[in-house]
Amino acid sequence: MTPRPTAPAPRVPVRPRSVAGAGALLGAGTVVTAFLPNPWDDLGVGACAVLAFAGALLVGVPAGRRSAHPAVWGRFVAALFVAGTGAFVALHVPGSTVPMTVGALPGMLLTVPAGLRLLPARVRQRVRSQLVTSLLLFLVGCMLCELAVFELVARRRLGVDSVFDVSLVCLGATLALTVAIGLLVVSATSGGLRRVAALALTSQSCIGVALVLMAFSDEQRASTPPLVATTVCAITGLTLLVTAAQLDRAPCTPVGEDTAPGLVTAVLPHLTATCGGLLLLVGVLVSGRLGVAQAVLAAVGLLLLTAHQALTWREGQEMTSRLQRSEAYFRTVVRAAVDPVIILDESLAITWSSPAFTALLGRGPERLVGADVRVAVHPDDRPALTTGLLAPQHEEDRDGRQVTARVRHDDGRWRLLQARVRDLRDDPDVGALVLYCRDITRDAAGDVTGDAAREDGTPAWTGTALGATDATTGLPDRSALVAQLADLARTRTPAALVGLRVSGLADTHRGAAAPPEVLLDLAGRFSRVLRTDDQLYRTGPQEFAVLLTGSTSDAESLAHRLVGTVPADLPLHGLRLSASAGTTSLDDGDTEPVQVLRRAAMAVESARAAGPGRVRRHSVASLIAQNRRDALRADLALALERDELRLVHQPVVDLALQRASSVEALIRWQHPTWGAVSPAEFIPLAEESTAVVELGRWALRTATTQVAALQRPDLAVAVNVAARHVRSGHLLADVRDALDRSGLPARRLTLELTESVLLDDAHVTDELAALRRLGVRIAVDDFGTGWSSLAYLVGLPIDVLKMDRQFLASLGDDPRRQALCRSVLHLGTSLGLDVVVEGVETARELQLLRGMGHRFVQGFLLARPTEVDVLDRVLDDVPFALTDAGDCSVDRVGHGVVR
Repeated sequence: MTPRPTAPAPRVPVRPRSVAGAGALLGAGTVVTAFLPNPWDDLGVGACAVLAFAGALLVGVPAGRRSAHPAVWGRFVAALFVAGTGAFVALHVPGSTVPMTVGALPGMLLTVPAGLRLLPARVRQRVRSQLVTSLLLFLVGCMLCELAVFELVARRRLGVDSVFDVSLVCLGATLALTVAIGLLVVSATSGGLRRVAALALTSQSCIGVALVLMAFSDEQRASTPPLVATTVCAITGLTLLVTAAQLDRAPCTPVGEDTAPGLVTAVLPHLTATCGGLLLLVGVLVSGRLGVAQAVLAAVGLLLLTAHQALTWREGQEMTSRLQRSEAYFRTVVRAAVDPVIILDESLAITWSSPAFTALLGRGPERLVGADVRVAVHPDDRPALTTGLLAPQHEEDRDGRQVTARVRHDDGRWRLLQARVRDLRDDPDVGALVLYCRDITRDAAGDVTGDAAREDGTPAWTGTALGATDATTGLPDRSALVAQLADLARTRTPAALVGLRVSGLADTHRGAAAPPEVLLDLAGRFSRVLRTDDQLYRTGPQEFAVLLTGSTSDAESLAHRLVGTVPADLPLHGLRLSASAGTTSLDDGDTEPVQVLRRAAMAVESARAAGPGRVRRHSVASLIAQNRRDALRADLALALERDELRLVHQPVVDLALQRASSVEALIRWQHPTWGAVSPAEFIPLAEESTAVVELGRWALRTATTQVAALQRPDLAVAVNVAARHVRSGHLLADVRDALDRSGLPARRLTLELTESVLLDDAHVTDELAALRRLGVRIAVDDFGTGWSSLAYLVGLPIDVLKMDRQFLASLGDDPRRQALCRSVLHLGTSLGLDVVVEGVETARELQLLRGMGHRFVQGFLLARPTEVDVLDRVLDDVPFALTDAGDCSVDRVGHGVVR
């Protein structure tokens, strides 16, 4: 196979710590060389200054281009160039009487618009008047500080009767303006951008101090000016400026219109003005006189303080009015809602209750707020309710999941309530669980039943249960099913329940409702295979259920017919769908619909785990498996904190070079109770929650760090990335962070994704394209096992195809399998893609793949996943493993006998 030309390896970015260390060394070198004999002292100081400027350009320019504000740092570089050029011209042009500081002032002024561009556009537009008064306050405060410090140090007034004083006035005004701009950006931003602005401000201050020292050395008219302090300040300023450009990674999110200003934003303008006033007072006390300039600045500062306070008060009043209107709208909407609403915090305590609960439970909001929501719930329902409320939110649950429980009324009766749960704990504006509740204990007349309860606390069901209907399909919904189950339990009618889940509805549409025509088509397909007395329900975004009279065997027969109406190989209105079903019967002791539904859901999960089109009956084994999954799901959130996870690495072997070209990082979990947990068991659990993003972030950092620590400069590492991590929008930043931390070149990192992720939203494709520009390679994992489309291989940003183990099934005896493997290799080669064959376990398979021209293979035959501490030895043994595998196969390819 002709090797593809590889792009030049991207340069590893210099870290901020390295820049700080280099700046400290140059500063120390400047001080040391100052003690050398003449003229070596001047040469040493000058050399340190030249090195500092050259290093700042070499490191700062690439850092600025990679930053979130490349235009800002480009303006800073241009400003420094103009300042240096002006100072050089003023110093070396024959007959020039312009001081060096005056020559550098145009460059200093160019930093003003550069600093302003760090302000987020939304902040500039929303609080423009406050920004103006804040900037003027900063400017007046800085000028007062400069005048006071000058008079205290120089013991004289600053006038305009000499060239030196004029240059100092110009320099002071320019420095005050740049510092004021820096303070404005610091006060008006937050997070990482505030840190960047603070570094840029300190950098400008250091460069300004260097110019002041240069001005004083010019005044002394010394033939050899004391450049040590000036050079140290300049080096410090350049170091801080480069560090700021390196840390400028992502623009901050500006505060919302209804967010109160932070402490720094509110206090910094007043603090600057106060510092200026205090220094003015100290100067008056020391000199015994108040200058005209100081008096004018002080008066202007007082006026600005008054104006700024007035604008701040007006902004606060407008914010308060908006919040009051928002709260009034909220209360009006909630009062008008048909369903009562309660809001819960993380501990499931009620933080807010709508007045409608008074009629529902006989208790007003004043008695509900602050109480645990589980206090009034029947003891048998509390575990299921707690699990339903605190369970991680899935993609299909964005519109809310449903929970059902018995709640005691103030008069002692039990009400069966159904709640739709909106999990908004991750929403910073809400941070709570919102429950929309309904009373489903009603008879045909609509009156509450259960006026007498049994002694054991279970409701005495009477009447015919009624429920609502699904608006899209017209089928009875979950509440109707719950009520019907309760009625069947009361009459002890033999019955069974089939739970049905159709995969591909919510996932394809990112949690939104599926197209109505798809749901109607599914309802029609299911209805055509039902018996006369069977009742079909729609119980969720992807869930249906059938209630039938009869045994579990009858339910299983019906379940097979139902899943058969959704063929996995034929699209339905453009969607690839598959169905799984679970069955359970209504036992004699079943008085609780919640338990019946829970058993059916367990059976459905068991069927889904077995694969599309499967049917499973609820059993003790499925209950144990469900309990194990629930426990693993809860423990997985703490596995990282407990240091229970580790990475192992399996080599990918290059048959042409007879060595391992890369390794695949695989996560392993050693549970403290159950021991080693299979990745096939815990990875799907992680992908159901946001914990998979943190897990992927840890895997990226650990894998790149471990491989970078090996003394193998050509070894690459592949890391599997979950779909939720890609869709989170944090993948690019996480990859950059992992590469920066480890020092691993981007060309040595491969991200393995499933096919479905590549067919996702446009922003996912854009992010993958950005990763490829960074140098990272993208691989399609398990190619050929999903809804493969050859069309997407052309336009999407991918570099590698990983051929699934299924392609190797019966490879030695089936000519069609061999032809398929050759076709995939030819396809990848034609598109410029590498093809990696996974799951090579026999010498016969290796021999056939080598004969077809496959270059990259991976499997137990050559190397198993291994710990990082012995990875070096395993990689060294790969050539011997290839030799042993070749010796095991006979010369006659047709027989395929191995030793």
